[in-house]
Amino acid sequence: MIKKLIVILCMLALLGFSFYLVSKTKDADRTVVEENVVEVEMPKLPEQLFSFAKDSLDTQCSSNENLFCAVEKAVKCTINPEFEPCRKADLPQFIFMSDPGLDRPTEMSYKIIDKKIINNDTVEIYTDSSCNGNWFGLCQGTIIYVMAKKPENIWYVKDIYAVE
Repeated sequence: MIKKLIVILCMLALLGFSFYLVSKTKDADRTVVEENVVEVEMPKLPEQLFSFAKDSLDTQCSSNENLFCAVEKAVKCTINPEFEPCRKADLPQFIFMSDPGLDRPTEMSYKIIDKKIINNDTVEIYTDSSCNGNWFGLCQGTIIYVMAKKPENIWYVKDIYAVE
């Protein structure tokens, strides 16, 4: 009887020690996963109102941040797709559409009001925009620029949509 009790106690101790090792391994795995998460450093939102007119577009960007320069380039190319920096621009193709009925704006202004990180390589930039045209409804109200990163860490506008 005592032998059975000793065997049962040893089995319980072995079982308890096994549970301890399994829980310790799971905690170590969680620590490794948490260390692999990469934080995306996002620039502070500019507080100024950006305004552009077709006749006075400048090739220089108003901001020092690549992320906001990509939005500015999309706006400038919306106003004038023949503008020099637009020739090599990585932008949605509808920006370059040419049709008399498009009602393309010749003046546009926007203020960046928010940004949302979707994942490490995609960010949404929210703007409060106004223009003197219609252009698919993508220059009046809240316009969202979906930004993506090229392998060389350069931001570009992947898509544009509006919120009503």
